[in-house]
Amino acid sequence: LDSMRPLRRTPVPPGPFGLSALIGAVASALDGSGPAVAPVPTTSVTISSDYVAGILRALRPDDPDAPLESDEVAVVLATSGSTGAPRGVLLTAKALDALTDSVNGTGLTPQWIAALPLSSMGGFNVLLRGLAAGREPIPIESLGGAAPFTPLDFWQAVHAAAALSCDIRVSLVAAQVRRLLSDEAGIEALKGCSQILVGAGPLPASLQETAKSHGIHLTRTYGATETSGGCVYDGEPLPGVSLNTLPTGEVVISGPMLALGYRLDRALTGARFTESGYRTGDLGSIDSGRLTLHGRIDDVVVVNGVNVALGAVEKVIDACPDVESGVALALPLGEDEVEIVAIVIANRAADGLRQQINAAVQGALGRPAVPRRVAVVPDFPQLPNRKIDRALLRALATEPGRLTWLP
Repeated sequence: LDSMRPLRRTPVPPGPFGLSALIGAVASALDGSGPAVAPVPTTSVTISSDYVAGILRALRPDDPDAPLESDEVAVVLATSGSTGAPRGVLLTAKALDALTDSVNGTGLTPQWIAALPLSSMGGFNVLLRGLAAGREPIPIESLGGAAPFTPLDFWQAVHAAAALSCDIRVSLVAAQVRRLLSDEAGIEALKGCSQILVGAGPLPASLQETAKSHGIHLTRTYGATETSGGCVYDGEPLPGVSLNTLPTGEVVISGPMLALGYRLDRALTGARFTESGYRTGDLGSIDSGRLTLHGRIDDVVVVNGVNVALGAVEKVIDACPDVESGVALALPLGEDEVEIVAIVIANRAADGLRQQINAAVQGALGRPAVPRRVAVVPDFPQLPNRKIDRALLRALATEPGRLTWLP
């Protein structure tokens, strides 16, 4: 039956005002006193009107011809992974609250810093955890792309939080951590945090080592909007979360934090939300309850008759001593062939970087996995949700002259 509960669009402007614009609507949606909310970013310098239009097409808030799938839905969030094609995820108040005590800690009142876009799951969870702790999150000035993210921006937020609590928490992405670890003020700010969650993609080993050298612990989180955000910390599932793998190696997650499905897409809901749990599309293995990821199912390509997982190639590249972070792409080469290329951020200029990468990949994965070309960039382009924009990277890699390939 169609839900009688309305779904209302809640515009989320960039900057600290986005938090105050959203927090009241979310609180009433969660306790049932108000309509379900669809947080949607507003068009800005960093967020295009096309991106916003795509989210609205997927969520269809305020549309009487597209009623909610269930009265239990409190929030509909857009997710796009790294594809840039948004889908609406149907989240209940019960699912969103399922892991709050496990993260916040019972009886604790942490002070959260809002550093990720509030219309994405990582940033939205910070808002929820702040509400649960009875402390409104402190937003950084650059929140949601209002300005470039800087170590000073983050340091100021941590300084403000320290005046309120000695338990300061934050969720970041790897690109932000990289920027903070390159600056003395950023390092000092990170040291002032009692918990630093890093999600929305892989955390390069080089960043972990750099953080460790400064006495900073980074907690790798794994999850999705469909699982109400990160539900596996440093490979270990949070209480109530169950992990399994299918014979294909696909990771399946179950627990009370699962979404009900996708907005206006019953076929995809049936395919991804099964009796055994949510099919993530990620390849992984579980040893003594600990999860190790090996890449995406749709990132497995055939090179010279050999299956190559691009995620595995990226992991090897990230471990190279002169690489800060890397992305592996499969580009068309002829009618039925592909070539693997690598685009990397180098942590220092070094001769022989391509040879270093190729030797490491060949030694770990075999010759078919070796990138045919390697390019160095200062940073990776990002989607508004701060995930790497792989579609744009692919476009740059295929357009002549856009990238400089190493000899």
